Parts: sequence; C-alpha cells; structure tokens
Amino acid sequence: MTTLVQVLVSGVLVGGLYGIISSGLSLSFGISKIANFAHADFVTIGMYSVVVLVGAFGSLGLLFLPLVVLAVGGLGVLMYLLLLRRSHVTAMNEDEAHLPQIVVTAGVGIFIQSLLLSLFSSNDRSISTILDGSWNLAGVSVSKAQAVAFVVSLAAFAVIAIVVNRTEFGRALRSIVDDGEAAAAVGVNRAKMVAISIGIGIGLAGLAGGLLATYQTVNPTSGFNYLAMAFVVIILGGLGSIRGAFIAGIVVGVVQQATGTYVALDLQNVAIWVLFLVVLLVRPNGLFGKRVAL
Repeated sequence: MTTLVQVLVSGVLVGGLYGIISSGLSLSFGISKIANFAHADFVTIGMYSVVVLVGAFGSLGLLFLPLVVLAVGGLGVLMYLLLLRRSHVTAMNEDEAHLPQIVVTAGVGIFIQSLLLSLFSSNDRSISTILDGSWNLAGVSVSKAQAVAFVVSLAAFAVIAIVVNRTEFGRALRSIVDDGEAAAAVGVNRAKMVAISIGIGIGLAGLAGGLLATYQTVNPTSGFNYLAMAFVVIILGGLGSIRGAFIAGIVVGVVQQATGTYVALDLQNVAIWVLFLVVLLVRPNGLFGKRVAL
C-alpha cells in the first residue's frame, strides 16, 4: 500500500510540472493556432536563469522567479512580433500559416540551444537550495523541491484559469477563439491578444523551467526533452483546453511513475504513448472533448 501511495504522490508532483508546461502551450495554441516548436526551449531558459540566480544569490535567488517568468514571457512576445506576426496576419488560412510557423519556431529552438551551449557548455549543471532533501510522511518520501514546484504550478494554473474565465481580458481571448472576425469587428485587437497569449504561455514555460532547476540537472537540451511530452499532453487533454492540459499532465505523471515502479523504467515513455493511442481511439478530441475550449 505504501508503494502505491508513493507512486501516486510522485506521479502527481511530477505531473504538475508537465501540466503547467503543457497549459502554457495549450493556451497560446488555443488563441493563436501556432504550434510553437520552441516552447520547450524556453523551459531551458527558465532553468538556466534560476541556475545563474542561485549561483549569485544562493537560495534567495529563487525569490527572483517571478522576474524570470516576466522576462521569458517577454521573449515570447518578441518572438511573435519579430518573427511570426507577419506570416500569421497575412496568411489566407491556418494551413497556409502552419509551415512558416513550424520552420520559424523550430529555428528559434535550435538557436536557443546553440546559444545556451556557447554560454554554458554541454556540461550538466545543478544547484543546491533550501529545497534540497525530502520529507518522510508515514513512510512516503516527498521531495521538498517537487512539492513546492507542484504548489506553485497549481497556484499559477488557478490564476490563469481565473483570468481566462472571469475577466474582461479573458472574455476577449475567448471571443477570438470562438470567432476571430466577429471579435475584431467589436474592437478586439487580435494581434495584441495573440502576442499576450503567447507571452503568457511561454512565461509559464519559464516558470516550469525555474522550478525544474531546483531538483534536476540542466544542460542546453534539458527543456527540449519535454517538447513531445507537452504535445502529447495537450492532445490528451483536448486542444486549447488549459484545464484539460493540466489534468492530463498529472495523469501522464502518474502513469509514468506507475510504469517505472511496477513494470520497468525503460517502458515509462512507451506506456505514455500507449495511453495516448487509447485515448485517441476512445475520445478523438481528448479527455475534455472540445477541439478548442478554454
């Protein structure tokens, strides 16, 4: 029984980070329809930012995490305005826009990896903070860093959900999803909303990266390892659903941990792909059933 509880706790804690990475991608994709193949590389930027801050200020460097989120989100906005906006706005339809978006975002991802490689080398880096170690609760080991990361991720998800569903800004975002032309006709600045949504989504990636750095080693391709996972999670949760992405992230985390414990570590990712295929067969639109739903 203790082993089962350990699997569930570990899976939920890991899945919370999957959820927040994927929620950011799902939010920006739901608004912009841009498949951002550089999304996970912004996770790496968040990781290195925290490594540098903790190296300079010790554990107090973690207090600068909100600034990391803002800075990484700002980079996302710049990426859209400088590299994606023109093709996104001038495309006659979504199909016409996808190819240049894929090429550009993939190129940005390669650029980020190359830049980080030149700045920090390929060596793995790690940090030591007050979050090192774990608690032992009735025989169940709970990593301090993972627990804090999950709580912060849950709080970030709650804030984003409230903003999207209960504010005027959120209603403007939803109007773009429902009918972009009608939203523009009533004064919604679509380009501005798309830029902000991408900034928020990539900012969440930076947040996830900063949290991951407290308990994982970092190298220039660390974030890229989460790219396929993020796309799997948002499809499982339902394209465009931030709630679905967060919950699906937790489900994936639990499945991954259960497979590693009860079957074999080497089969963790295989189990996720099996889950992915089963869900697509049973619910083609994902767990939450709508193609685009905030």
